[in-house]
Amino acid sequence: MPIILEDSQSELGQRLINKHAAVISRDLAEHQDIRPARIGILNLMPAASMKRTEEQWLRFMSHTILQIEPVFIKFDDDTRERSGASRSSILERYARFDDIRDQGLDGLIITGDNLERDNEGRLLAFEDIQYLEQLLVIMDWAQKNVYTTIYSCLASHIALSHRYGLARSLSPTKVLGVYRHELDQTIHSPITQDLDDILTAPHSRWGNVLTQDLRATEVDVLAAHPTIGWLLAQAQNTAGGFDFYIQGHPEYERGDIDQEYQRDQHTGQPEPASYYQNGKPSLSWTNDARALHANWMTYLYNRFSSLDLASN
Repeated sequence: MPIILEDSQSELGQRLINKHAAVISRDLAEHQDIRPARIGILNLMPAASMKRTEEQWLRFMSHTILQIEPVFIKFDDDTRERSGASRSSILERYARFDDIRDQGLDGLIITGDNLERDNEGRLLAFEDIQYLEQLLVIMDWAQKNVYTTIYSCLASHIALSHRYGLARSLSPTKVLGVYRHELDQTIHSPITQDLDDILTAPHSRWGNVLTQDLRATEVDVLAAHPTIGWLLAQAQNTAGGFDFYIQGHPEYERGDIDQEYQRDQHTGQPEPASYYQNGKPSLSWTNDARALHANWMTYLYNRFSSLDLASN
């Protein structure tokens, strides 16, 4: 189902259409006999990547079972939109968390951020992240009030540290490339329903939460690679659903890894694993990414159906 925007011809609408996403205006959506799913997106990415991140997450969801009303969220006291800040113009169209808290969300996505290391190359401690306190407030609220949340990359590491006390380590070299992860078919999960035994996805990260540490908690590891670690995990929340932790980037497009490699090649970054074919970026994970998004939307759709039955 399509993405609902106030104006489907807006700048965001045109960017999504250019990515082959389905987009309709709010006026048209209100004449259709279906309630859209309100999906919050707390976009933590740097200014240069914020718009691309919006597109990456929304393009797959636009072709699934539910209409999507994206709710772009910023912190109540967001230092990223101070005068002259690089992200200030983008955040103008984002809503303060306090303004959406009472309206509620059906689902939430919290993205990663390029905060892996400080200027001297040291792992940046979570407590040194300026927005950490406000981020944890939103995470705690979501745990109790949002049926299902996806924590991506850095957000997954922060959430796992906050909830389970799991430490994040620093890899000696950046994990960059496309990897095949073995799916644990003994664990039932709505997000991996009917997926093949191997789940392919890109990674781009310095940080890592050890798979064995994760398995020592109540978190289920759904897919992992024997060398670089886990990709996907889940845990129940107190809102009645599952939260999902993603350490990789199934939302990436074909050229995203190439851009990062070209940017960092001068630092001695090794060539991305299993990515280039005949010297060109290859795309090998789209079907798996589409299936993950479709399963997440189906999970929400089933939630809608159960609520409708209970109200009748």
